[in-house]
Amino acid sequence: MFYYLINVILKTTLKVAYMLKKLCFIFLVLSSIKSVADDSVVLQLKWQHQFQFAGFYAALEKGYYKEQGFDVEIRAHNKKTSPVEEVLSGRATFGISDSSIVLHRMKNKPVVVLASFFQHSPLVLLSLSSSGIRSPEDLINKRVMYQKGIDDAPLTAMFTTLGINSEQYTHVPHSFNNETLMNGEVDAVSVYLTNQPKWFADKGIEVNIIDPINYGVDFYGDLLFTSENYIQDSPEKALAFKEASIKGWQYALNHQEEIIDLIINKYQNKLSKEHLKFEATHTARMIKTSTIPIGTTYPERFHRIANIYRTLKMVPENASEEGLLINDYMTQAAEKERELYYYLLFFVALLVISLTFMAIFNKRLRRLVKNKTVELKLTNNSLASKIEVIALQNEALQIEKLNAESASKAKSDFVSNMSHEIRTPLNGIYGSLQLLKQESLSEKGIELVDNAISSGQSLLVVINDILDFSKIEAGKLTLDIKPFDFVKLLEITVNNIKHIPKEKAINFSWSSENMHSYWLGDDIRVKQILINLLSNAFKFTEKGKVTVTCEERLVSNIPNISIQIEDTGIGMSESNQQTLFSRFEQQDSSITRKFGGTGLGLSIVQSLVHLMGGEISVQSTIGEGSTFTVLLPLEKTEQVKETVIEIKAPDLTGRNILIAEDNRINQTIIKTMLAPCKANIIIADNGIEAIEKHNSHEPDFIFMDIQMPVLDGISACQHIRVTDKTTPIVALTANVMTNDVERYLASGFNSHVPKPTEQVMLFQVLNEFLS
Repeated sequence: MFYYLINVILKTTLKVAYMLKKLCFIFLVLSSIKSVADDSVVLQLKWQHQFQFAGFYAALEKGYYKEQGFDVEIRAHNKKTSPVEEVLSGRATFGISDSSIVLHRMKNKPVVVLASFFQHSPLVLLSLSSSGIRSPEDLINKRVMYQKGIDDAPLTAMFTTLGINSEQYTHVPHSFNNETLMNGEVDAVSVYLTNQPKWFADKGIEVNIIDPINYGVDFYGDLLFTSENYIQDSPEKALAFKEASIKGWQYALNHQEEIIDLIINKYQNKLSKEHLKFEATHTARMIKTSTIPIGTTYPERFHRIANIYRTLKMVPENASEEGLLINDYMTQAAEKERELYYYLLFFVALLVISLTFMAIFNKRLRRLVKNKTVELKLTNNSLASKIEVIALQNEALQIEKLNAESASKAKSDFVSNMSHEIRTPLNGIYGSLQLLKQESLSEKGIELVDNAISSGQSLLVVINDILDFSKIEAGKLTLDIKPFDFVKLLEITVNNIKHIPKEKAINFSWSSENMHSYWLGDDIRVKQILINLLSNAFKFTEKGKVTVTCEERLVSNIPNISIQIEDTGIGMSESNQQTLFSRFEQQDSSITRKFGGTGLGLSIVQSLVHLMGGEISVQSTIGEGSTFTVLLPLEKTEQVKETVIEIKAPDLTGRNILIAEDNRINQTIIKTMLAPCKANIIIADNGIEAIEKHNSHEPDFIFMDIQMPVLDGISACQHIRVTDKTTPIVALTANVMTNDVERYLASGFNSHVPKPTEQVMLFQVLNEFLS
């Protein structure tokens, strides 16, 4: 039933996200129809008119461009220039290029790919069958004719993959004359697989084809592109042109005869109809409409192509293809209320997925460890008498240990990443609620906001429980030992949580008579033990009472803090008590449905108690209730001196605060939270911008996010610290793992504030560094 509920939640979330996506797309399309009306544009082809460009002819002839408001001129190739030069000079609006467009982008030419029509490059090498040349290795010490510089990338990549360097064959500049191969002037020539083999076949000449794709080099063929300026000025027009072109290609491939006649009659193509049919058939294979939607582009594939260019040393190692695809420039804009609902839906789905994944992962990991343990025992028993085999077995055990450590690290990385991804949208929600509470609201509104804040705090408790669980399993949870007043801590804890039994009409009492007040220990973790046990008691008690008794008890002449929490709740069977402190355990699925919870609370309590050297036990009867007893062997100490500091918004009139944050929602929330300080707020969207605004504005204080585009927060901080050693820089981040915080402090940050952010925490660090 639990997995069924997960499935329902995921399906509902996906449906809502899909509907919102469709609404945004319809809005963009409707606005684009209006904005591109009567827009005259030029489409620059990369070769002469032929079926290679059939989809664009069809889009023009069938009025698909006109429907989108375009008046299109299709120009054939000009040998004196290139499509990239034509588009960047403004003489053409759109162009057709092959995968060399990636190289142009990496050489800082502002071109942007809209769609891919040829999923594979048609560029191949062709040799006469009579030559016996059938593979790239056969071209060693031979003459090879191709365009060197840009169009040769698939061929050069193929040679490099096979370990063949340019000195092992002779390059001949391309003459674009097929007779060159027939006359024996060269041994192989580069051709387009879609049409040129037909020319040789018509003359009865048998040839061999050497295709780079057969050697692991798979580049895109024809790509539709435009300039970066056009994308930034008219993104909706670029999308409209792309959609019309895709529609044209769909028509052309389904009506090949009609488009072939159009090419012959309108574009004066001198090739025969039979030749164009051959080209149409092979073009359809390159486009692969049966398996891939026309126009589809895959960012990872462009990344692989870019890596090939780097490997071939055609560009520097640090050359970037960022900004190559139109998707890099598209942003989503929605109303705040709809965006909030979207984040909430996404957050619920993400939380359920992460918890489910962790549960499945742990279950499989336990089963794997159990199976491996059994196998190792059997192996050791059977090989006990063979010393050499025992040595091999020890080596295998070492490998298993490394694998287990790797799996544990992968899980820790996953938990850390999930914490960051959950805290980031939660910061927007929780921060907005804090600010909304300061507005003038009705009583009902105040109640709703308080409920939402309480829910957000509960959600943060769940996230922190998951982080504590990860730290405990990794053995990285440590205690912060210092003097504290246990009696006062108990009083504060009870006051914070006593509204729960009041709402449920449960009798609640507590006592700490004859209890020594001052002890050495981690007061935060002791409070966490109290809250988890009390929350558990309140959750499973519908009527009756909950009683807390705290006293000092000697165990083996060692003073202990004894905490006993008794309830009249649902109780537990003996079998359930045996698994009570296990991860993700509940009594049964009905308990989970009725009372909820992650199943981590009591497991974390047990781990904390054991970390303090203490013990925890439970006595319970079904239908009568449960009693939890905790013994903590802490050391007594003298009275704790307390300093109460009232945290107020500092008056920073005339001072500059720089906020480096890429999330627009978080920018608004932090800026609003800091409004009472009356400081001049400066916003930077990424690390590079943060460095520039630091240099131009000389801020008095910097809040720096860690995960930002272009340049991350750590790198930006280190760059600033080269020239500025004094300005306080505080990491404002959703990364809260201990090792992350230590890394920030070692990188030059003065402190850190976690997300979700409390307004008072911002005031506290400002008071600390700017008082």
